Amino acid sequence: MERELRLAAFADTPPEWQWIAPQLSQHLPLSWNLVSTLATGRRFRVPGVNLDRARAAIALRTAFKQEHKDAVISIGPNNSCYVEALAQLCRPRVPHLAWGFNFTDLPIGARARWARRFLRSVDQFVVFSTAERRLYSEFFEIPIERFRFVHWGVKAPIAEPRSRTVNQRYVVALGGEARDYATLCEAASRLPSLHFVLIVRPNSLAKISVPGNVKVFVNLPATEAWTLVWYADVAVVPLRNDRTPNGHVTLVGGMHLGKAQVVTDSIGVYDYVSDEQTALLAPAQDAKALGLAIERLVDDDALRCRIGNAAHDFAKANCTEETTVAFVRQRLLELTRQSN
Repeated sequence: MERELRLAAFADTPPEWQWIAPQLSQHLPLSWNLVSTLATGRRFRVPGVNLDRARAAIALRTAFKQEHKDAVISIGPNNSCYVEALAQLCRPRVPHLAWGFNFTDLPIGARARWARRFLRSVDQFVVFSTAERRLYSEFFEIPIERFRFVHWGVKAPIAEPRSRTVNQRYVVALGGEARDYATLCEAASRLPSLHFVLIVRPNSLAKISVPGNVKVFVNLPATEAWTLVWYADVAVVPLRNDRTPNGHVTLVGGMHLGKAQVVTDSIGVYDYVSDEQTALLAPAQDAKALGLAIERLVDDDALRCRIGNAAHDFAKANCTEETTVAFVRQRLLELTRQSN
């Protein structure tokens, strides 16, 4: 029997968050200690410093000193920096797995220099597209071998929907990271007979003219948001440009629900969708092409069904919670064996 793995986690989540620890513990004896950046309370601001993360990182360093940890997992790139800058000041350092290493916008100026300095000591980074391996390796000047790719793997976002609230047929778009809602709204204006539903953040539509055939929901609870995706004829993932490595949560969620999707042709989606097979790809910032792809899926029942079923099958085979658990287990065993 494998010895118990003492794992620390560092995340912007409620203190009771367990992530995949319960599932992981079925395959690996595990003790889980989460240090949450949300548990410290916000008092005042210092320019350029996230005090919640700084306080949490210092608390993590204290935890390292009080009890030996076999590894630490940071969730998100900013947290990875704080772990290395503050928590890992103690020696010997703890093997560090940087999970969900993904940027909407790469840091610039002093932030970029700060990140390059501290991220070099991270043992392994986990990204959700192969394109990000080279992108971040070159930008942060870190060997590409330390960047590991795995598909975004989760359960279906909902097992059953709530009651339908939009009676007519509609096209849906969900999400806030690196989205191009300006192009989608222009495409919607070209298709006045179609209804569109956008589920966005408060600033997603700033300075964008929203046509009358578009209904907007802001900051919906997850179950309500995914219920709207469930009942939609077609889902759209409109990304900012052809270099955008974002949108995986929305894309995979739609695939699990068997949605036929129109997705911006971008480097971050090639590990998930193939044009005409598991989605229709549309050129970035091209409202006419986007509108034609949407209209084509809406009008062609057989194509919509074929693509939706293929997308569901792909997600079921490659983007599951079980895939994530197996991947994390392997990475942790690899890191802790190297450190022994």
